[in-house]
Amino acid sequence: EEALQQVNIYVRNGDKTEEELYVTGINCSTEHTLEEFWVVKRPFGKTGGILAHHGWQSFAAAEAVDADLVHQIGVELAQKAFGDRFQVIVTTHTDQKHLHNHFEVNSVSFVDGKKYYGNKESLRRLRQLSDELCLQYGLSVIENPKLYAGISKGRYRAELHGHSSWRAMVC
Repeated sequence: EEALQQVNIYVRNGDKTEEELYVTGINCSTEHTLEEFWVVKRPFGKTGGILAHHGWQSFAAAEAVDADLVHQIGVELAQKAFGDRFQVIVTTHTDQKHLHNHFEVNSVSFVDGKKYYGNKESLRRLRQLSDELCLQYGLSVIENPKLYAGISKGRYRAELHGHSSWRAMVC
């Protein structure tokens, strides 16, 4: 529960989201997101295990995209991927050279109480939807993406953002 709160605080950070200008709720409010997540979880008895999923969608820093468009694409992606069954908060972070969206998705469906399970197939589907939207708006996509290419998620993320992972520093 504390980890869920920490993710929520991070994704909606006012310094990153233009004082929450770029925070949108799908099937939930932006003011009481976590409380509304719990309102869905409790009746179905799904208050343990994975409580939410946190994902992100990055855009090339070299592309001339503005935060309004990035946020619009993020909201459209969340609506297509989750909008008929899950609660989602979409936030756009503008504090980096590359604008990016964060998605905080309730793991429990408000429709039937079933959980969303993130796996390679669901990630592939999200990437496909994201690519379709980016192409629709004239933005680039990564051709032939390699999902972590046999390295840890932490190392992948660090290197993606131009940082050295602890393993790279040791090497």
